[in-house]
Amino acid sequence: MVYILGAVIIVLIGWIVLIKKQLRTTTAQIRDIAKRNGSNELLTMDVASVEIKQLLLAVNELLQEKSKTERRFHTLNKELRETIENVSHDLRTPLTSLSGYLQLMERDTMTPEERHKYSQIIKNKIQILTELVENFFVLSKLSNDEGQLNPEVVQISEFLTEVAASYYEDFSKKEMIPELAIEPDIITLVDRRVLQRIIDNFISNMLKHGEAPMKIALSRENGKPTMTFENRASNLTEEDVPRLIERFYTADRVRSGNSTGLGLAIIDLLAKRSDATFDVAYKDKMLTFTITFKQ
Repeated sequence: MVYILGAVIIVLIGWIVLIKKQLRTTTAQIRDIAKRNGSNELLTMDVASVEIKQLLLAVNELLQEKSKTERRFHTLNKELRETIENVSHDLRTPLTSLSGYLQLMERDTMTPEERHKYSQIIKNKIQILTELVENFFVLSKLSNDEGQLNPEVVQISEFLTEVAASYYEDFSKKEMIPELAIEPDIITLVDRRVLQRIIDNFISNMLKHGEAPMKIALSRENGKPTMTFENRASNLTEEDVPRLIERFYTADRVRSGNSTGLGLAIIDLLAKRSDATFDVAYKDKMLTFTITFKQ
């Protein structure tokens, strides 16, 4: 009996020593992993105790969540830096231009015609700044899920026709009248202000960057209300297209300096908040934006 009891005690002592050794190894692993930011390493599961294995599984889940959080943090931090750089660039460019034109207008030798010309340019630059600040404000609110949406039944056929018609003079000045292909009596459930912003941003994008031919259409695809805005975009490349809805991305940023690249990003956020889908297609130099509502 004494021998059996002694054997049991020896086994228990050996088990305790083994468990303590495994715990020390695990503790060292945790400390090592904690020192390395961005590490995806997990704890090894080579342990004898079922309870310790369950503990390690729980710790590994926490480590995986920690890695995800670190990746999200680095991504957000990178986006923040890029946003600050882009905001600085987009504000500095028109402000520098304004300063130059104001200095020109201070010259006594300037003719009335030149003064009028530069006054119009200054007004345009101020308008660009106003739109820029407004877009920053809207994008900030949407990114933080601020602002209550108020969906209502909207006769989207009439709504789209009226908004498109309000831009007739703008299209006429560009000598680019879009074809309208709007099916009648299509309704959808959407916030009226959101719908207005989406259409305005699409048409603004067409006027700033598009070429003829242009087309604005509304139909039912698979029973769902679908708006499309199509125009020729000969300056685009296949590499540009997937990035068009990125914040601040503009294919002609360097060439024009008049685009913030926020309009399509705002549409993307508005579509998501409205439970709609936003798609971009590019074929044979024709760029097509599509918004599909759920009902």
